[in-house]
Amino acid sequence: MPDTPRRRFDPEQLISRGYAILPGAALALVIGAASHRLLAEWIPVSSLLIALVAGMLLRTAGWVPWWGEEGLKWSAKLPLRVGIVLLGLQLAMAEILSLGWEVLVIVVATTAVTFVLMRVIGPLLRADATTAALLATGTSICGASAVAAAAAVLDRGDGHDRQGRPLASAAAAALAVVTLCGTVAMVALPLASSALGLGEREAGVWIGASVHEVAQVVAAGGMVGATALAVATVVKLARVVLLAPAVLGLRVGLPRTDTAEGAARPPLIPWFVIGFLAAVVLNSLVTIPADTADLIGQITTMLLTIAMAGVGTAVNLRTLGSTAGPALLLGAVGSLIAAGTALAGVALLL
Repeated sequence: MPDTPRRRFDPEQLISRGYAILPGAALALVIGAASHRLLAEWIPVSSLLIALVAGMLLRTAGWVPWWGEEGLKWSAKLPLRVGIVLLGLQLAMAEILSLGWEVLVIVVATTAVTFVLMRVIGPLLRADATTAALLATGTSICGASAVAAAAAVLDRGDGHDRQGRPLASAAAAALAVVTLCGTVAMVALPLASSALGLGEREAGVWIGASVHEVAQVVAAGGMVGATALAVATVVKLARVVLLAPAVLGLRVGLPRTDTAEGAARPPLIPWFVIGFLAAVVLNSLVTIPADTADLIGQITTMLLTIAMAGVGTAVNLRTLGSTAGPALLLGAVGSLIAAGTALAGVALLL
């Protein structure tokens, strides 16, 4: 049996690849920096959403230069995966376990019920399986970051899902819907908690287990009070830990034959999921100084924002309309499921 030829390190090929990627990566960096440091200070929404929309507008207007195509595709992948790994450094298991078993049961139950029901209900609302999976992950875990992680897992190796459809359009629709629904929940839940007569701890648990983005949770908890803010933030971080089993569940559910022809078969457990878990363990064992943790948080957000710029430039808004309606309906239903499940848990266990 002949030996399988080994791929040799080719410096010229590496340099050529670098030249091809650099211009588009620089463009994604400019869009990401403008979204993160400039526009996000003027517009009260996530910089990830701003970068995503900016990228889509460039593509729709036909302003994406030919020399940037390769680097923009690269920017939608590697910075995203590294950002997800660094996200794990914001989580410490001791802090999460201090919430008590009742709160942890609420978090796990809310996440599991939302994740499963949204994938079941998706086809009934005419949302395709990929969009339903992306929305279920984003709604149940941590918004835009979870959607992006799920999209990376569902990629069969060539930017398409297992049905051969481009992932970028489904991911863009899911990102926009999750951000919109999370913003509505950010305003509605503090008002509802007051109307329901919930104490600050109970309100914090409800907000942390229901609202999508970390920043939205912080804003919503702060509307209720200092105690609610502290509790909601830790509860939210407990949900983020569940990102790893959620995306692993998506990978396990994919047939091994889904790899595109000529593309490398993706591993059962993506490397960035392993890195995310390793970062959680590291942060649980080692105390990271506050200044360093803040810097890591800024770098994480910047990397994810750059990735969203790359994702956005792959989407033409003219082709997005067919998936936006079902995605919006499913996102709204999923948000209600998350809020209702969490509120039931608060009423029964706290």
